[in-house]
Amino acid sequence: MKLAKAEQAERERERKESERKAAAERKKTNSRLSLTEERVESVIRQLREPKKEKLRVLMLGAASGGDLRVNREQERIRSAVERSLHRDLVELDVHPAATIEHLLDGLTRFRPHVVHFSGHSDKDLIVFEQDLDEPHEGAIVSARAFSSAIKAVDEPPLLVLLNSCHSAAQGKHLVETVPFTIGMTDEIDDTDAINYAARFYTSVADGQSIQAAHMTGRAIMEMMGSPDHELPVLTCASDVDPSKAFLVQPPP
Repeated sequence: MKLAKAEQAERERERKESERKAAAERKKTNSRLSLTEERVESVIRQLREPKKEKLRVLMLGAASGGDLRVNREQERIRSAVERSLHRDLVELDVHPAATIEHLLDGLTRFRPHVVHFSGHSDKDLIVFEQDLDEPHEGAIVSARAFSSAIKAVDEPPLLVLLNSCHSAAQGKHLVETVPFTIGMTDEIDDTDAINYAARFYTSVADGQSIQAAHMTGRAIMEMMGSPDHELPVLTCASDVDPSKAFLVQPPP
């Protein structure tokens, strides 16, 4: 009889100890989840806060062979911003024949929130111009070197938009440094690239989220009859939400 009671007491002790450990583990898990949610919300809140300064966009165009209409793209973007709701909250630094020096000077002096590149690229390279007046071979920069330049500054951009062929593959490396990147999954027609960019910045300057601006850029391509409207791809860091990230917000 005493032995049975002792065994029962031991089982009860083990049950309570097991419940205590399970409760402690649940508390630890909930604490971790809460901390993760707080971190995510913190990043999103920082991106969504109305900015006390203008949105700065560094626009780099490079077509050393003269085969792309980078001037036309930059003019379309400028016109789109000038007609937008919050045109006074956007500042453009435009370089139609961009060299490596334009990129580095722009990153350190202009401190852009957005770096926009239009020109030639591939999965693992970007082609800038050289400081020459005549048509010439471009300056090839590896995707890794470009990413390193973006990462090198104290205040990296929030968004890198590579409006150039086969550039989407570079996004997975860039989002290790910047929250958002946009690139093209294949070759993109010059007209499609121009239409996407102009509409994207129109939406941004109208106060739309990054996600909405991206989708309206795709929409204009489709509405203009392009079969390649899914080429532009938005890539994000794991702790941000593009539908809650706004590059331009009017003051309250």
